[in-house]
Amino acid sequence: MMRPDLACLRQGRRAALLERHGQDGGVNGIDYVEVADDHRSLCVHFFGGVPDIADAEHPYGLRPEDLRIEGGRRIRGIRVLALRKQSAGDTEQDDCLRVVLDRAGDFSIYTLCVMREGFDPRYACADFSFKVDCPGTIDCKTGTPCPPAVRPAPELNYLAKDYAGFRQLMFDRLAVVMPDWKERHAPDLGVALVEVLAYTADHLSYYQDAVATEAYLDTARLRISVRRHARLVDYTLHEGLNARAWVTVWTSGDTPPVKACDVYFITGFPELKADHGRLVDERDLDGVPDSRYEAFKPLAAAPDAELRFFAAHNEIRFHTWGDSECCLPTGATRATLIDEAPQDADDGDLPPLPEDDGSATSAAAAPRRMLRLERGDVLIFEEVLGPRTGNAADADPAHRHAVRLTKVTPAVDALFGNRLVLEVEWAPQDALPFALCISARRPAPACDPIADISVARGNVVLVDHGKTVRDDESGPVPTDSSAGECACDGSAIDTTAVPAKFGLDLKRAPLTFADPLFADSSPGELPPAAQAFVRDIRRAAPQVWLTGKPAEADAAPWHWQARTHLLDSAAGDRHFVAELDDDGRAHLRFGDGALGLRPPAGMRFQARYRIGNGTAGNVGREAIAYLVLRRASWSGITVKPRNPLAAQGGAAPESTAEAKLLAPHAFRARLERAVTADDYARLAERNAAIQRAAATLRWAGSWYEARVGIDPLQANEADERLPDVIAAHLQPYRRMGHDLGVVWAHYVPLDIALRVCVLPRHARGAVKAALLDLFSNRALPDGRLGLFHPDRLTFGGGIYLSQLVAAAQAVAGVESVAVTRLQRLHQDAAGELESGVLALGATEIARLDNDPDFPEHGQLNLVLEGGS
Repeated sequence: MMRPDLACLRQGRRAALLERHGQDGGVNGIDYVEVADDHRSLCVHFFGGVPDIADAEHPYGLRPEDLRIEGGRRIRGIRVLALRKQSAGDTEQDDCLRVVLDRAGDFSIYTLCVMREGFDPRYACADFSFKVDCPGTIDCKTGTPCPPAVRPAPELNYLAKDYAGFRQLMFDRLAVVMPDWKERHAPDLGVALVEVLAYTADHLSYYQDAVATEAYLDTARLRISVRRHARLVDYTLHEGLNARAWVTVWTSGDTPPVKACDVYFITGFPELKADHGRLVDERDLDGVPDSRYEAFKPLAAAPDAELRFFAAHNEIRFHTWGDSECCLPTGATRATLIDEAPQDADDGDLPPLPEDDGSATSAAAAPRRMLRLERGDVLIFEEVLGPRTGNAADADPAHRHAVRLTKVTPAVDALFGNRLVLEVEWAPQDALPFALCISARRPAPACDPIADISVARGNVVLVDHGKTVRDDESGPVPTDSSAGECACDGSAIDTTAVPAKFGLDLKRAPLTFADPLFADSSPGELPPAAQAFVRDIRRAAPQVWLTGKPAEADAAPWHWQARTHLLDSAAGDRHFVAELDDDGRAHLRFGDGALGLRPPAGMRFQARYRIGNGTAGNVGREAIAYLVLRRASWSGITVKPRNPLAAQGGAAPESTAEAKLLAPHAFRARLERAVTADDYARLAERNAAIQRAAATLRWAGSWYEARVGIDPLQANEADERLPDVIAAHLQPYRRMGHDLGVVWAHYVPLDIALRVCVLPRHARGAVKAALLDLFSNRALPDGRLGLFHPDRLTFGGGIYLSQLVAAAQAVAGVESVAVTRLQRLHQDAAGELESGVLALGATEIARLDNDPDFPEHGQLNLVLEGGS
């Protein structure tokens, strides 16, 4: 039995068990399982002899309750009734353990496990199927466990707005579709045609961007004016977003704890001199222009959070349990890491093993674990050697992936010298998007094994773009006038200074805008690593911290908070807005005394803020190369930070042209109330878990009820709490007098039959396999979705006969196709073949799983003729 979390071509552990089972202290294991013809008993074969069965002579032998059968989709809870030893009657064949069951199972995979000591943990269980002998016409050979990666399609820049941009965009696209055409001289006909089209596009873009005055949104030219006009129609012009990246730190020794606010990372440049590898003191950067490097700050849950890096986490090897030519397949969510310290390691600085349970395994394993991984830590899996050559230069840099650990379990591999290992798991959202090769074998004539093709990197820190700087203290807020009551000639009492209108300009640019990290996560929840790059640019806030010092010397400082606007600010709120001009400079605007507090006269301001924003932070992999210490020092330690994955998420500020086009219609595009049935459906679709929704208004006798059907994404069913979540989301938008009900979509099982004529010299089995994949509800290996995948089917629309014929006709080897049955399952035909469409209701979704375990979920019957 292969572990589902590890796909290996060579099973070295199996050979080791067969070799050692007869030795003293050897362990036993299940070799394979045979199912009897009546499907009511199993014949279990072992690597060693058949274990003793409990009786008077062997009171500690196997009992029926020591065997457990798990799995099943329709039929579950199968129990073992009796055990007996069955002799093969042949010296060349092994005896087996006959296991009598209380009933037969279904078509799914079951697992038989022996719940006793003395069995190898890798072969204490075995998978089997009760329907293994069912006839089939399709080749049963499976594909490679490490399929090739699907390469993404080239991207186009849809934000080109001027002549040069359109011209370059066209040349870039032509370089992809016509790589042999490299002519760029102006007299060339192709170049002339591109320039004519670019001129026309530029003329249209200029016509859209033409402006006149600042009085109206349509004619405003200054960015600040456009931003304020857009805010009045409830539209926020965003100022871009900073980038994020994963950084892993290589260190020669364990580092002392350091606060996250005292550390940041920078990209390298030739003039930079660093001690101890790539460790830089912040004072060494004095006088270096900010444009020479990009800075990245660690993202921590709290400002005083501490960071510590361990040498053992530099490069962590995978454990393959003695097998070779292994890989972690696509979609893997668990792995095993080697947790052994080198022989000369100092045990005093290593974490202890879990408590000894008194077993031989615990007694033999010395406390020499070196990994300090915990739940919530992030690992980066990286291919470091070429799978075919074993050379580091041939490693695929695209085979790098970050995961956040959700479970860490220490374990011991007793079969191979009590090796200390660590079982780690991560969330399905972080599942491997590709097959990660761990070990392989060079091609002939060398044929030697290659180990440690991929490794895990620890000491991983999430960083975002932006360097913290300070401006000099600003001058005092000027006094506009003074007001008071006259007491007598030449004197006044209760004089009050009226502050003048005041604004503060930040001296350095560009100002960083960042959105909250994991803002939508529940307290105590561990968001997956992939969620760190799920960004919301509309929630990005300026990274400015402003402190005001009142004119009175003994007064406490005032702390001011940044806001996107002051329309919701009260008269006493210490709020300000950061507005960027056309040159990217930030101007801080305060309240007027009615919407936000006006700074009092004489107050001086100290601004601390971050600079670095937009696409400049989207640096490539291996660009972040230095660690900078602010108020700490490390002696005798060499560190080498790097980002194995490219930084991403950095976005440029929204252009004024986009704001002018979108702002006037934003209030219409953003639905804020539900009146019609379609309004309820569109509001429900704002949930990311919903692919599509449909709603109807039904008269309940005294009032209307809005019944909303939801179609979950990537599945026919999702979290059972999802309808309640959608209902709570719709409540604020519900029209008065409407009841609300959210239900799952009504799935309509189909009954479809096709007669297919196969071309000569084409195997019917291969054609049938291709048709079953095409009409399946699965995601195919090449990335395509089956015709009846849940994400391709939604409310209404119907199933068209011509669509079925066209899809089947496109399969290689098909000569002709005829649809002989198209109807709802277990219902009489209603003229679907004559009309050419199987109509569905507004809240109905077609379903065809073609699953023998669940025939009520739709059936597909293929009759193939011809071929070979």
